[in-house]
Amino acid sequence: MRNVRIAIVGAGFSGIAAALKLRAAGHHDIAVYERAADVGGTWLANTYPGVACDAPSHVYSYSFLQDVDWSRRFAPGAEIHAYLRRCVNEGRIADLIHTGIEVRGATWSGGEWSIELSDGRTMHADVVICAVGQLSEPAVPQLTGLSRFRGASFHTAQWRHDIDVADKHVAVVGTGASAIQVIPELAARAKHLTVHQRSAPYVLKKPDAPYSARLHRLYRRLPILRTAARQSIWLYLELITLAYDRWPSALKVLERYHARILRHEVADPKLRERLTPRFGIGCKRILISNDYYAALSRANVTLVTDPIEEVDERGIRTAAADHPSDVIVFATGFRTSPFISSVTIRGRSGTSLADSWAERAGAYLGIAVPDFPNMFLMYGPNTNLGSGSIIHMLESQVGHIVDAVNQLRHDRSDVIEITEAAFRGFLDDLEHRQRTSVWAGCRTWYHDRFGRDTHNWPWLTSTYRRRTRHVRAADYALDRPVR
Repeated sequence: MRNVRIAIVGAGFSGIAAALKLRAAGHHDIAVYERAADVGGTWLANTYPGVACDAPSHVYSYSFLQDVDWSRRFAPGAEIHAYLRRCVNEGRIADLIHTGIEVRGATWSGGEWSIELSDGRTMHADVVICAVGQLSEPAVPQLTGLSRFRGASFHTAQWRHDIDVADKHVAVVGTGASAIQVIPELAARAKHLTVHQRSAPYVLKKPDAPYSARLHRLYRRLPILRTAARQSIWLYLELITLAYDRWPSALKVLERYHARILRHEVADPKLRERLTPRFGIGCKRILISNDYYAALSRANVTLVTDPIEEVDERGIRTAAADHPSDVIVFATGFRTSPFISSVTIRGRSGTSLADSWAERAGAYLGIAVPDFPNMFLMYGPNTNLGSGSIIHMLESQVGHIVDAVNQLRHDRSDVIEITEAAFRGFLDDLEHRQRTSVWAGCRTWYHDRFGRDTHNWPWLTSTYRRRTRHVRAADYALDRPVR
């Protein structure tokens, strides 16, 4: 049985899960490199007012670390970050994690990976697991004149806690998942808030509620109740996923529900009209909030739907008007394409992963790519979800990767690589299935420049768990490299 040297890039939910499960499987030569000063990934970076998860806490946590007293059904961001730090400590993997060190590049050199670190060192590993995630590079629009703005401007993932928005005119650009959380907070604090909306999202009610001490005591006495709660939430989300993937017309029920919410919560018919989405539900991410529409209805809030023309010294200018601002907040999401843009990875042929994906980003089950032996991805292409728990997907990926690494440990081979046939077969299967999904015909950040959905998984999460459960011998080639 050989020792396998493993390098993990990133210490968010993905990287921590990989380190925990690999160590539990008996692997000890593991190094996790994290460019930030602490673990947590997106939950370290995002500290804006109102930050919280939009998936229930029971399913937005590891299935194997469920003994946690969440404060409410949808945990706030700081609580999730604290949970991840607890997982690191309880799993005894803190010694494996090297914070403040960025992986700049990784090159396959015939029998191992040479890894270039930001501190100037070159490390070597048999296996590289890229767990940088899809929500790590803030996307700030290149607005004309932004450099001339005299006030403060920043992205929600780079929140300026030194700025007090009280008695200030604040502009928020964007109406996505982060925006609908931060806008109610800013509306309650700022003198005036201007929200710049490009397209109106579907915002449904958030079934949130606090968890009592009594409930936690009950869970500790009868853990099966916590398990039952988690399974029931997972099953509900799986049924919604079924509508996304197979019967998009079933989501029309949610469209009608959304229309009722608008009628009930937005009294101004003109504002209600501007908050009505112009696309089918599910095409873009469905958002949840109990106070977003109420915030936009406040007297100190203005919704602007005219396109932004430029930014000047005083604020944002549209074709219709000038909007003076003291602070501009970009709630504009993240650079999700290209994938893994922060690391230059070169495979067997010397070609970079970015160049391999120039025409289409793709990976077998979102995990493995031909020409990149002993390299595995987490939260890679086509593993995002419209509904369900991304943690369920990550755990499935970890199980697959652990199985592959175990084969290297127990087999006489040094190299495991997905075959071209398995890779192409998966992509063909994927494209065929995507034709029936809710995302067919949409044009969103999910789609590449050719209109192909390179982000979403168009089957059930249970299907993903089944397909990733084991490494199939027919799909992977095992060999010893020429040294």
